[in-house]
Amino acid sequence: MAVPTYDDANVMLQLMRLFPVDESNWIWSDEFTPDYRDWASKQAGRDEARANVRGVLSWFESVGTLYKHGLLNEDLLFDWLAVDASWGRVKEYALAWREEWGNIHLFENFEAMAEAQLAWTAARDRAA
Repeated sequence: MAVPTYDDANVMLQLMRLFPVDESNWIWSDEFTPDYRDWASKQAGRDEARANVRGVLSWFESVGTLYKHGLLNEDLLFDWLAVDASWGRVKEYALAWREEWGNIHLFENFEAMAEAQLAWTAARDRAA
């Protein structure tokens, strides 16, 4: 991909302003479990917890949609965000909600972006 530009940096800064800081901090806290079934059995009725996970999933899905359509510089994006680690943290929730809500496309851009970051990282490591 092309060398990042000031426009690319501005897009990144705009996305940073929208980043769900509190929700993200929560999914990386000891209160959160990446095991959806365990979480669901313990968190029934806790709308705040569900909203935190949805906030993270939705933000990354939005970024993933921009990435999918070539509107983000790949090198800048993957150097900036730990997409694959974040996906790993909330993946079980996304997959469970796809099934529960009957929407196979739910959060697919976040998932695809995480897979792309793994490939990008492997290529970078091979080149090093």
